[in-house]
Amino acid sequence: MRTIDVHAHLTPRALLRAKAEGRDLHGIDPGAIARGQLLDIGPDRRLADMNRLGVDVQVVSAEPQVYCYQYPAAQALALHREANDEVHELLVGAPERFEGLAVVPLQDVGLAIGEMERTVGGLGMRGVMIGDHVNGLMYDEPGFEAFWTAAERLSALVFLHQASPTLVSIRIKRYHLANTVGNAVERTLSFAALVFGGVLDRHPDLRIVLGHGGGYAAMAAGRMDWGWRWREEAREHLVAPPTSFLPRFYYDCITHSEAVLRFVIDSVGIDRVVFGTDYPGFAAGAAGAGYEPRAWLEGLASLTRSEKDAILGGNLETLLGLAPAAA
Repeated sequence: MRTIDVHAHLTPRALLRAKAEGRDLHGIDPGAIARGQLLDIGPDRRLADMNRLGVDVQVVSAEPQVYCYQYPAAQALALHREANDEVHELLVGAPERFEGLAVVPLQDVGLAIGEMERTVGGLGMRGVMIGDHVNGLMYDEPGFEAFWTAAERLSALVFLHQASPTLVSIRIKRYHLANTVGNAVERTLSFAALVFGGVLDRHPDLRIVLGHGGGYAAMAAGRMDWGWRWREEAREHLVAPPTSFLPRFYYDCITHSEAVLRFVIDSVGIDRVVFGTDYPGFAAGAAGAGYEPRAWLEGLASLTRSEKDAILGGNLETLLGLAPAAA
């Protein structure tokens, strides 16, 4: 059985070069988006790390800092095309080791659909990675309806991964809480918007992965059910309780807690949980303290062997339409 990592990133070489040379890239200041922890990982080092960590296939997406939703769409698209083409280079160079997700300029839905068609329909990439919001707009807004229609038509996997939390305030700026708490809240809001806004009802064939275990979605869904029963506005687009939608999403296993992962599995079903590492970000920090994602998962006593195998590769083989690995 192959181990498949749905959550692995790449920092575009063009962005790193522009930052090192102190120049802009398509009118975008690299210093404003390429933060210090972003790493220049070449294909050889990436493959060596995968081999060391026991990962057979990476589904690679650009770093979320390159969403650039706050910039003019044409500038963001130019950067996205470079990033997506670099991901595609990995796929061409080692097709048995890499799959890809594109980034698209969702501040202009028409341009976003065009880039999704180019990369998914034309280059064979598996889908797209998007942020939890576009300049504060959630994905139940009518303006995004055409995007969801196109994603469904293309059978594109949609991976929801944070960039800039909308909740940053004086209460969350300390202690790295914007990341450790804020990002999980963002994912929970995305789940809620897609469910309460009726997006999944209108597009039943969407395939959406919620990064970082879906945030607090599984834990908050019971309270969402309470609101759905109690408040008329919560039922405006929704005829079934929110908990019934938990198994409609996929969730990566990055919870950093065995008890939380066990709860997610029991809440959404084992067939909806997939393996992710957040490579290479974890390698710059947590790995230095001995954290290795596959080894961590393999060591969880509360998961059966069949559950571990489903998370590590079986579920993603099905989701991505990959032929099972030869015995």
